Amino acid sequence: MRYFATADDTPTTGTESMTEVEEQILATNPIMEAFGNAKTTRNDNSSRFGKYIEIQFDKQCNIVGAKIRTYLLERSRLIFQPTTERNYHIFYQLCSGASEGEKKELALKDWSEFHYLNQSGTGVIPSVDDAREFRDTRDALKTIGVSTAVQSDIFKLLAALLHLGDIEIGGRTDASLVDDEPSLLKATQLLGLDTMEFRKWILRKQIITRSEKIISNLSVTQAQVVRDSVAKFIYANLFDWLVALINKSLSCQDVEQVANFIGVLDIYGFEHFKKNSFEQFCINYANEKLQQQFNQHVFKLEQEEYVKEQIDWKFISFSDNQKCIELIEAKMGILSLLDEESRLPSGTDQGFCNKLYQTFKTDYQDYFKKPRFSNNAFTVAHYAHDVQYEAEGFLDKNKDTVPDELLNLLQNSQFTFLADILQPTTAPSTPTTEQVSSRKSLTQNKKPTLGSMFKLSLINLMDTIGDTNVHYIRCIKPNEAKAAWEFDGNMVLSQLRACGVLETIRISCEGYPTRWTFQDFADRYYALIPFSHWDPKSNPDIKQICKVILDTHVNDTNKYQIGLSKIFFRAGQLAYMEKLRSDKLNACATILQKNARGYLARLRYLRVKNLILALQSIARRQFAKYKMELIRKEHAATVIQTNWRRYIARKRYLQTRAFVVQLQAACRVWIAKKRHQVLKKEHAATVIQKVARGWMVRKQYKATRDYVIRLQTCIRRRQARKQLIVLRAEARSVSHLKEASYKLESRVVDLIASLTQQREEKSRLKLQAVELENRIKGWMQTYEKVDQRAKTLEQSLTNGSKSASTDNSDVWLQLKEKREALQNEYIASLNKIKSQDKELLRLKEELLHQKDDVAKLRVASKNTKKSNESDITELKNQISALKAATEHKLFVQ
Repeated sequence: MRYFATADDTPTTGTESMTEVEEQILATNPIMEAFGNAKTTRNDNSSRFGKYIEIQFDKQCNIVGAKIRTYLLERSRLIFQPTTERNYHIFYQLCSGASEGEKKELALKDWSEFHYLNQSGTGVIPSVDDAREFRDTRDALKTIGVSTAVQSDIFKLLAALLHLGDIEIGGRTDASLVDDEPSLLKATQLLGLDTMEFRKWILRKQIITRSEKIISNLSVTQAQVVRDSVAKFIYANLFDWLVALINKSLSCQDVEQVANFIGVLDIYGFEHFKKNSFEQFCINYANEKLQQQFNQHVFKLEQEEYVKEQIDWKFISFSDNQKCIELIEAKMGILSLLDEESRLPSGTDQGFCNKLYQTFKTDYQDYFKKPRFSNNAFTVAHYAHDVQYEAEGFLDKNKDTVPDELLNLLQNSQFTFLADILQPTTAPSTPTTEQVSSRKSLTQNKKPTLGSMFKLSLINLMDTIGDTNVHYIRCIKPNEAKAAWEFDGNMVLSQLRACGVLETIRISCEGYPTRWTFQDFADRYYALIPFSHWDPKSNPDIKQICKVILDTHVNDTNKYQIGLSKIFFRAGQLAYMEKLRSDKLNACATILQKNARGYLARLRYLRVKNLILALQSIARRQFAKYKMELIRKEHAATVIQTNWRRYIARKRYLQTRAFVVQLQAACRVWIAKKRHQVLKKEHAATVIQKVARGWMVRKQYKATRDYVIRLQTCIRRRQARKQLIVLRAEARSVSHLKEASYKLESRVVDLIASLTQQREEKSRLKLQAVELENRIKGWMQTYEKVDQRAKTLEQSLTNGSKSASTDNSDVWLQLKEKREALQNEYIASLNKIKSQDKELLRLKEELLHQKDDVAKLRVASKNTKKSNESDITELKNQISALKAATEHKLFVQ
């Protein structure tokens, strides 16, 4: 299908893409493979259903639509898979590719945790990414018009089937099921069903008689069969709904627009396993029908045409499988007996086998056999291989029915999507007690079985194949291991022999596989003979023309035969005729090409000659113009060179002069800077010397003063001791105390007066400091102006001429001297301010000490008056004397 859709893209513009219909046709592949294909022992992507797709074309051979028919979906694979095989791909894709939100909503787990998926122990196919395949399936569904909401409903239904398979049915004799079984609750929730009703009809069955309804319990096995039949029924209806939706999306709206179609039949190959059931029987039956059609097309019709054309021919024998087909589909064949047993209320698989043994005991002995060690199986000799079928499950699979009570429950589901996909399935009405009669059994008997429906669909398929031009493709399996680049010769040979390919090759070698009508042969190969034989004016005979062609070019008459209306050729002869025709056409084409090339070469020569003459004339004129222009340019170049040289010489002179001036200015600036640096260094040295001399003098002064103070202290200590002795003697009298008190008060007054005087001195010094600061600010402003003027003069020295530089340099030196004088004065003022600040600090400290002394003296005076004790008075006097001595020392310092 991909080939047809791609080949239909007409490359007129090179950029056209596929039409919507073509994209939808290609999108059906991932959908049908996801829902209908599974991994088997022999094929990782095996179709478990037959598919016939008609690709419809209009008169211009453009794809306008398509239609799909399916045959026998393998429903039993949903509930059971043999070892190393898988369920349908869509379930594994859903478990791997669903989003986390979807998994949580649908209660999805890993595939290994679902009963319907883990029975075979195989859930992963090498080199296949199920998550990516799931995305492709979603995209394909979107392409054919399935909305996201409907896709969610589909996945919801699939998840419900997985939970349905996990329902655990227990019991010994009668089946039992817990009400709150998790899988049951989740399955019924997703399906929109009443949990109790669903549980009831899973465990029980209802039999309606003439007068009453009988409800009986099912065994565990029967209940599991009912559970699985519901799952198979839902999945089959979902698959049919998808096919109907695809057909609706792909169908051509205008039927008259469809002119032709190409039908592609993709049906299961011949199957032979260790255990073969109803599905394998139907698949092999379909292969028998296709093989019969192939034999009829290749062998029967081929030889019948030879006889009809009255050519010399001997019939070739071939194996015919008509008897095997009659065994299966005859009036009393296997399918008829299966339907008969299925319609019986008490029908069993064993009863079906017994009927087969009795019916085919004498007839069809070469095609039907009873196994030696089994009474519940039968063997059919197919064209490819003898296959033994196990009859167990044949009746259930053929009936493929769901109990009416469960069917009604499903059709009345609150899940709208489930009810929609079950609409095509008509549930039988539930009769009342009065209406129950034998008519019910007749109604049930008229329900078509799966085998009869499959038989009818094969008949319709064979009619379609018979009305078309058929091409067969045989798919040969190279090895059993499904490995690449491995070829098992014996296995391939057995398949070729079983499919009848070897017989086809044999009849092709002995027969005439190629045939042409006289008119077609003459129209294609008339060029191989002279014109006189096929001149239209002579009204030639077509058959005679064909004979002349063959007599002329085919020497061996055994290579062909001439019939009544056609010519038949042996294998390879058509290729020989085609080679002759190709050689003839090549020779004629060579002559035509030679003459055409000669004519074209002469035309090209004359055109080139005339062109060359015209070009030569134009070239001479252009050369003269060029020469004249060259003379003019030489003169102009001479004038330009003269002016340019003068301009370059003047420019160089001006550049040299400017450079010399700049060099002189730079030298003067360098000399001035050098002189300035020398002056700065000399001034710095002077400052350092001054500071050093001051430091040495201060150091010597401090050492001398410390020595004098120590000497004074010793003398004052001796005097204080003497005065202490005198004071102790005087302190014994009251009058002396009063006198001391008076002296202390006088001392306090003197200290207060001294303190006031020092405060005034401090204020005066502050005013002087402010005045000095103002003067310093004035000097700073003057200094900045002078400095700015000096910088201006330096700039003028750099950019000015030589004479101007000499005059300004004298001014600059004067300003520099003035600036240095101002700097010296400024430094002296700063030093003076610092010394005054130190003096202020010293005065502040003395004031603080004097304040303390006054306070202490006042306290001592008060205590002296209050206390008359001689010891205390004596001690206070000693303390006062000592304080007076200390105060005197501080004052001297």
